[in-house]
Amino acid sequence: MLPPPATPAPVVSAAPSCPAAQQQRPWTPLAPAEASGPPLASGSTTDYRQQLRPTPAGWPTRPLWCVWLEPAAVDGPAALWEQRWWRAVTRAVASWQQLLPIQLVSDPAEAQVQVQRRRPPIQNRRASHGRAVLQLLQVQRAGVWSLEPQVAVLISPGQAEPAIQATALHELGHAFGLWGHSDQPGDAMAVSPGAQPVLELSPRDRATLRWLQAQPGLRQDLQLPATAPASPR
Repeated sequence: MLPPPATPAPVVSAAPSCPAAQQQRPWTPLAPAEASGPPLASGSTTDYRQQLRPTPAGWPTRPLWCVWLEPAAVDGPAALWEQRWWRAVTRAVASWQQLLPIQLVSDPAEAQVQVQRRRPPIQNRRASHGRAVLQLLQVQRAGVWSLEPQVAVLISPGQAEPAIQATALHELGHAFGLWGHSDQPGDAMAVSPGAQPVLELSPRDRATLRWLQAQPGLRQDLQLPATAPASPR
């Protein structure tokens, strides 16, 4: 089998642009809201925007995504397998980093996206190698409260390295706001994987992401009352 195509390594920045969360608390709408949002006009064949759905607070986009990857052992019996997982996931991050502002961080408290090296639990009697779980949280960073998307991404290490990369590429797409699926197997966000793992973003993936990035982000006026109790992180 040929090795996966070379992808630039993800950039790790030391800039203090991802401050750690000081406090966080769940967010719930103060009034009923439609989770699916208004229907979108059908997109052209160049993208799949019509398959995406916003949250009750709007589209979960950000000017900067702070991402934590579970570290891999550098020695010992598990190092070979954990390093393989790390290489595959960082290639997937680097693909998205060509299109989005993404900063890797070493502290999970600094991240909106946390990528964990474990197989997702069975859901609806179906097993999977990857899953992204979104919740909206009120988060205080550097003394300022804001509404943030917080995403846990579970990627199973029990796959071949190209399959791990393809799984990570797909699930990270969800994490970065593409909450929907393409119906074409050549797209990274295809609803079902094809015969060959998709290791790079397709033109349709890129076009859909560009459309999403042009949408307004989460509404910051939908806050919990100031007197709401904060829960420990």
